Amino acid sequence: MASDHENNGGFQAIQEYFQQKSCKSCLRHFRQEGIELLRQEPGVLVVRVTCQSCGHPLGVAIVGTTPRPPKCQPRHGEWTKADQSRLQSKPRISYDDVLEAHSFIQALESDWMKHLPATRR
Repeated sequence: MASDHENNGGFQAIQEYFQQKSCKSCLRHFRQEGIELLRQEPGVLVVRVTCQSCGHPLGVAIVGTTPRPPKCQPRHGEWTKADQSRLQSKPRISYDDVLEAHSFIQALESDWMKHLPATRR
């Protein structure tokens, strides 16, 4: 459950967001005093926004304050399902394959770039 400190930070961020917006009636920016916290629940703040210049109400906003978890990305060294299906029919890399690649790379001279595939433009 979020603490009061975290929710106050969320409310402050919401105030800052709405202060960047303008009233459609008078075209002035909303001010902090016109952004009122109506209700606070875990992960949600409900605010009322009213223009302090002309009194026109913007309305009520329900704002989620729980951050979304990041999309699951494979960690370094893990295979995605696409990688697994693409590579499952290929033979495993052997110890000898690694030694052969090492020898090949060591033997490259200054013209090593000729071994790279051509890039598309």
